[in-house]
Amino acid sequence: YSREGLKYAKSLDESLLKLKLLYPERKIRIPVVIHNYTILSNGYVALAPKRMELFPTPEQDGIPLDTREQLTTHELTHVEQMASLNSGFTRVMSVIAGEEFTGAVAALLPFWFMEGDAVFAESVLSPSGRGRTASFQKEMKAIALEQPKMFSYDKMVAGSFRNEVPDHYQYGYQMVTWALAKYGPQLWNKTLDITARVPFIFNPVNYSLRTNAGITKAGLYRETFDSLRVLWKREEESVIPTIYEPVNPPKKKEYINYYSPVFAGEDSLIAIKTSFFNTPEFVLLRLSDRSEKRLFTPGSIYPFVFSFAAGQIAWVEERPDPRWENREYRVIMIMNIKERSFRRLSPKSRYLAVALSEEGNMIAATENSVENENSIVILNSYTGEIINKILVPGNAFPQRPCWSADGKSITVTTLSEEGEGILAYSLDSKTWKTLVVPARNDLSASFLRNDSLYFVSSVSGTDNIYLKTPGAEIMQITNSRFGAGDPSLSGGMMAFSDYTSSGSNISIARINDSHTFSYSESKNQSYLINRFDTIKTEAKIVSTDVYKPVRYRKMGHIFGIHSWMPLYADIEQIKSDPATARPGVTIMSQNLLSTVISTIGYEYASDKTSRIHTRVTLQGQYPVLESQLDYGANPVIIKTKSSDPDLQEVSSYFTFTNTVYVPLRFSAGRFSQYFQPALSSSYSNSYIYRSDKKVYDIGQNKVTGRFYFMNYSLSSVRDIYPKWAQVIDYAYTFYPDDKALYGNISTLKTALFFPGFINNHSIKLRYESEVQNPVKFILANRASFPRGYNNIISQKLQLYSADYYLPIAYPDLNIPLAFYLKRIRGGAFYDYAEGTKNSHFYSTGRVDINSKESFRSFGGELLADFYILRIPFMISAGVQASWKNTTEPPVVEALFSVDLMGMKVGRKPFQRGY
Repeated sequence: YSREGLKYAKSLDESLLKLKLLYPERKIRIPVVIHNYTILSNGYVALAPKRMELFPTPEQDGIPLDTREQLTTHELTHVEQMASLNSGFTRVMSVIAGEEFTGAVAALLPFWFMEGDAVFAESVLSPSGRGRTASFQKEMKAIALEQPKMFSYDKMVAGSFRNEVPDHYQYGYQMVTWALAKYGPQLWNKTLDITARVPFIFNPVNYSLRTNAGITKAGLYRETFDSLRVLWKREEESVIPTIYEPVNPPKKKEYINYYSPVFAGEDSLIAIKTSFFNTPEFVLLRLSDRSEKRLFTPGSIYPFVFSFAAGQIAWVEERPDPRWENREYRVIMIMNIKERSFRRLSPKSRYLAVALSEEGNMIAATENSVENENSIVILNSYTGEIINKILVPGNAFPQRPCWSADGKSITVTTLSEEGEGILAYSLDSKTWKTLVVPARNDLSASFLRNDSLYFVSSVSGTDNIYLKTPGAEIMQITNSRFGAGDPSLSGGMMAFSDYTSSGSNISIARINDSHTFSYSESKNQSYLINRFDTIKTEAKIVSTDVYKPVRYRKMGHIFGIHSWMPLYADIEQIKSDPATARPGVTIMSQNLLSTVISTIGYEYASDKTSRIHTRVTLQGQYPVLESQLDYGANPVIIKTKSSDPDLQEVSSYFTFTNTVYVPLRFSAGRFSQYFQPALSSSYSNSYIYRSDKKVYDIGQNKVTGRFYFMNYSLSSVRDIYPKWAQVIDYAYTFYPDDKALYGNISTLKTALFFPGFINNHSIKLRYESEVQNPVKFILANRASFPRGYNNIISQKLQLYSADYYLPIAYPDLNIPLAFYLKRIRGGAFYDYAEGTKNSHFYSTGRVDINSKESFRSFGGELLADFYILRIPFMISAGVQASWKNTTEPPVVEALFSVDLMGMKVGRKPFQRGY
């Protein structure tokens, strides 16, 4: 990627120079890792270790701004934000605690500010950006104009399982931009400065806004959208949009989208349907009675576009690399509707969008190589054989290919440094023709019919469908209120998607009867970015640096110490139980490629002993290797009887554990698989008295082999568990050098998930079994007992369990600033187990029962998913009650978990499945 890497280096420097107009000038140094083997256009800035990671493959539904310029400007804004926090109290503490502390302070900044500020920067420092595109604001606009009132601020921050809530990029950009326009260009710099200097005060962002603007975050949200509602209403009154009747089934207050409608007969359409309650699916709609029928559920598909011809549907699906997280593929899938058959046309490809020819025998696909070479590839739709590969002029990125009706040409929208345009390739003359010159209007689809070009453009400030005649006259076909797209023709009828606050509908218009509007470019005043001056193209900042590539040597960058804590904490344990932290110190290291992760810690334990803990994980090879050494505790001494002799001198206790495993992931259609075989060996120098030999056995080595497999289907937004899933977890442990003390233990755990009786309900069935053959010592069970039973060990155990989970309500109830209740859910269960040779442990001692015993319990759980103090991590908490029988009181246990996210800012939202 050296050639493209040089371009990114230059673009990063130029973006940094431009950002000096928004941020105080300071020296910034940050490593940048580019993942060109992904098929994503994305990026994020991470702390601990500090780095920027970029995913450079352009999007099929991108904006008219070069991907390189957008990514570098957006992500460097986050770098500037983090650099702004490196002052005052935060700077002092980061010297003491490392980069983790800056990340903790950054968590005080709302996500909407960090992302909204970055979208503002990419828009004001370029001739485009998401702040200048109609599709980016249509969701907020539809809610403002169609709903009786805007959602509460807390609902916008926390989201909803009941309603579509625009993400923090969309509403955050509007809030950040409105505040800068009204309260001055330094408002957010002052906010960053106060947050850095006094992060310990309650809500430093609110304190800064009150001090410098006399407003709170929630007040700014209300003021921004009260004002935008007025602007949008005024705009609507001047345009008078057309209200189109939907032909899809009524939505019954649900948020449902229909994408890419295509005619499949005189009375039918095929489209992709997305909703909160189901994963994306292909549906067949009948126009005469507005009914629909599900055709099938695809795998991971985005954007939601496909092609239909000759009774076949073609689309692209994402496929992961089995081992490497940052390498994916997009493969071509074809379905024959009549035969209900599927075939995968390309196993490991980077085809991003496809179009079937009218006869269905050829496919045109857009391809982006790992070297960023863009081309149109024509394939045989039955064999997958490549017929032709055509490079796009100027290496512009091609989007949404489409065949002409006569099959003699292919149109694509293109993305280049000049913006988005439309090209057509003639298969006869093998030449390219420009149909629409690249500009800053957002173009999302195009096709030729009878020498007329149909395309979608945002030139009016709202996405609409336009027609360019053979005489070069351009007319506006639709006049949508919030945005039209995905046009499809059949004779004189045009089907298209029309956005509303309840999602995209399918509407139909007659081309000949449609009222046309003049195609004229106007500066839309409802775009807040238009209140700011943009850097002129002729005054574009250009870096004059000369770049010389140097090979990156992995061996010279194995360790990268980034953080340290004035206490000891196992990072994995502290996530679930903060109380496990102890006095001491922890030093953390991670190299830039995330292939070597290590920690070393000193712990002063509660028994007043000093302990050292180290762990190293090597992830750069196909198998993952992990080693952990714990040293310094008091030795473990086990006597069979109190009369056994004491040890006079013993060394400090230590354990040394080595694990090798291979994490593998696969995907086929709507099902994904995760497979991980593992082998671990753990040695400890415990002292165990051997009464038969009258000596202490020093040191035991435990070896465990494990096989884990999971197959699961895609989940919808409201699913608590996958509709379909199967889990198998088998482990076998033995002591090769201590067979006289310990036997072996074999454990099998399985789980099956099925759909419940109502959508988004789930049934979970479990079977677990364990057999251990103890010699002198019995080990704790890995298989589960029925809920409510504790302090029992069984040598032979079998568990049968059934759970039913269901969402109860989506209240979206909030107490401003303090509490937001997102969902209430519950479940019921029944557990039954049989155990043979059971040891019951009581406070008075141990009781062994050699005969078979049965254990059973039943009960339920009630949980709430909520947020407190607007902290952006969802908390799930509730209670579980289990009864052994109806005559005894239940065993009540508290349930608690936190949905923690890594401190990564800048990552554009992945598609949420709706």
